[in-house]
Amino acid sequence: MHIHTQRVQPLDYMRGFAVILMVMGHSIDSVLSPVSRTTELFRFYDSVRGFTAPLFLFVSGFVFSVTTLRRWDAFVAFGAPARRRLTKMLMLLGLGYALHFPFFSLNKILYHTQPHEYALMFQVDILHCLAVTIIMLQVVVVLARTPLRFAWISAGIAGVVALLSPLIWVSDITRVVPAIIAPYFNQSVPSLFPLFPFSAYLFTGAAVGMVYLRKREAGTEELFLRRVIQAGLSLAVVGTLLDLQPIALYPPHDFWKAGPAFFLIRAGIVGALAASAFRLRRLPPVVAENLAALGQSSLIVYTVHLVLVYGSVVNPGLMQIIGQRLDTAGAVVVALGVLTLMVTVVHVWKTLREVHYYPLRLTQAGFTTTLLYFFLTKPF
Repeated sequence: MHIHTQRVQPLDYMRGFAVILMVMGHSIDSVLSPVSRTTELFRFYDSVRGFTAPLFLFVSGFVFSVTTLRRWDAFVAFGAPARRRLTKMLMLLGLGYALHFPFFSLNKILYHTQPHEYALMFQVDILHCLAVTIIMLQVVVVLARTPLRFAWISAGIAGVVALLSPLIWVSDITRVVPAIIAPYFNQSVPSLFPLFPFSAYLFTGAAVGMVYLRKREAGTEELFLRRVIQAGLSLAVVGTLLDLQPIALYPPHDFWKAGPAFFLIRAGIVGALAASAFRLRRLPPVVAENLAALGQSSLIVYTVHLVLVYGSVVNPGLMQIIGQRLDTAGAVVVALGVLTLMVTVVHVWKTLREVHYYPLRLTQAGFTTTLLYFFLTKPF
């Protein structure tokens, strides 16, 4: 089966919007003073910011379905496209761990790293969650064999993950799995985006995306989008009502991270937002261009802005240079500056890829090789 699916532009817009929220959020966090974090304005902003990762993961799941359906048979047979996908995800995992290296020296990491530093190095962030879940989705493709079955299985897995999350969240998972694997389950060890519950957003996006593509092929996409908006808002209401019930079905857990009711709220709102984005008929050209550029270069933006705002083993970031001492206005100004820089980076990158592709690839290879050489040979 080979189904022609054009690039779905609203997905780039939504991913670009999520990237903006991510860059602004991390930049503000890196320089905002503790006093400014006690205001009601910050609490409201922090609650809105909590939708950034679910939105990005949901859209990434949707994109997975778009990419997969283009060459469904090849992905089902685990052909060349599937193998390339697996290679990319393994590289993404490697990058995720590299961003948490405590030292820029393999020798020092192996022989001079303390247990708490290892724990931080093996923490799971959104890159790990994204890579592992996409590998799981690829397995579902192979097992499901048909797009419709894939959608049903993905939706079922999302539901199971959401329902099990409170139980997994309160478990001491280190008793049954190695320390390097434990961060993928909960935050009993350092972990930012464990699979429970965050993989559920990817599975949900993949299920919705696959059904959308089938509806678009049948010419009923507008009706489907309306139903997704209605269903999303209904799920958010149901989640809110469930949270208000006095009956506790689960042991005490972090409602804001692992609660199934809060998953319904966030997944419902994210789904409704994504479906609404498809109904945007026209955006100002400059807005559309920059959103699409950010969405299509999300990995570059993620890596560069993290190194810039939080620093790395080879450079201090804004958190170290400025410190968390700015008021709200100052932090917003810094964040807007970082965002402007990221927009510039993605446009320069796009131009270089289009005009100087081979010199760019050669430069990338040289830069990567140099970093690896010093990392592997640097004694301390």
